[in-house]
Amino acid sequence: MPLKKTLVSLLVVAITVALVWFIFNNKPTAKKMNAPKAQSIKVEAISPASEKYQIWVPSYGIVKPKTQSQLIAQISGQVIKVSDQFREGAFFSKGDELLVIDDADYLAALAIAKAELKQAEFTYQEEVASAELAVKDWYKLGNKKEPPSLVARKPQLNSALFGLEANKAKVIQAELNFKRTKIIAPFDGRVLSLDVNVGQVVSNGTLLGSVFATDSVEVRLPIKQNDLAYINLPETYRDVGTVGQTDKTQVLLHANIGLKQQNWQAELVRVEGVVDEQTRQIFVVVEVNDPYKFISKESAPLKVGQFVNAKIQGIEIPNTVVLPRAAVSASNTINIIEDGLLQRTSIQPLWQDEHNIIINNEFKPNQKISITPLNDSVSGTQVEIIDQYSQQPSRKPKNRKQKNKRAKP
Repeated sequence: MPLKKTLVSLLVVAITVALVWFIFNNKPTAKKMNAPKAQSIKVEAISPASEKYQIWVPSYGIVKPKTQSQLIAQISGQVIKVSDQFREGAFFSKGDELLVIDDADYLAALAIAKAELKQAEFTYQEEVASAELAVKDWYKLGNKKEPPSLVARKPQLNSALFGLEANKAKVIQAELNFKRTKIIAPFDGRVLSLDVNVGQVVSNGTLLGSVFATDSVEVRLPIKQNDLAYINLPETYRDVGTVGQTDKTQVLLHANIGLKQQNWQAELVRVEGVVDEQTRQIFVVVEVNDPYKFISKESAPLKVGQFVNAKIQGIEIPNTVVLPRAAVSASNTINIIEDGLLQRTSIQPLWQDEHNIIINNEFKPNQKISITPLNDSVSGTQVEIIDQYSQQPSRKPKNRKQKNKRAKP
């Protein structure tokens, strides 16, 4: 029995050793798998071209009349006529009769003043004749000396003369009051408001209405302190006058009316002499001539009170590259493409507006810059250029092909 147990134990050990040997010498072989191929990002790119860039500084303002007046009654009376040219929004020409006040009382006052003037003229003529007769009588009495003033009736003569002058002044005043019964347009313009109407009794100082001239309008535009360096604004001094830019600075105004954008040309005419205390901005005033002139059915007049956006002509920067805003990250970096790989590079913008960012041209010839937004990309990312431009797509001439042949990465 002991021998049998020993043989069984040896058999178990032998079998175990054999299995261990078999397993050790027959290990499974792991298959090698190829690493996944990195996929490239498809981008659009431009080859930056050096150019001169004209800066247009943005601003905004409200259209106001250059000349605005309030028509005020200078006499009292009842309004008996209001012209159709003196209604809100109506146009009128210089010399048009806008409003009439009842002139019956003033016509009578003028007739009385003229009659009193005639009486004063007769009185003066009588005094002149009496003075001459008194002087003759003085000399007939054998007097050699000049007669005294009382004898020559000089006080009476002067009194009659002063009365005559006073009556002449009364006639002039009566004529003025009579003319003031008719309100005449002082210039070519348009009516802002009418404050009286037929049948209403007005007095001296009553506001009749407000009008403005249509020869030109003005827009007051604020300019930020940071933008002043990009505009050649003239400065005015007390002793030497205006110094600075001599050519008129062009200003482009635009506004959306309905579904159309309307544009107007303006000129910078003056710079205000103070800085706004709250915004720390300086204001310039631009002028638009003949804003209500008909140009075409598609164009619209520039109306008083209208809000407009403006672009003020600034300086011209040489040797620049114009990039679309999408090509520049919020941290002012761009993606340069070299040998099919991205290289993030920091830039220092010279100017930026709603659509473009302007930088110095410090690029190699045929350098490529991605204009596809890649905010999360890192340097070394592989890219494939699907469209390549020689400049910004939005800035290329219309007669130039927008796409070149696809470039190999």
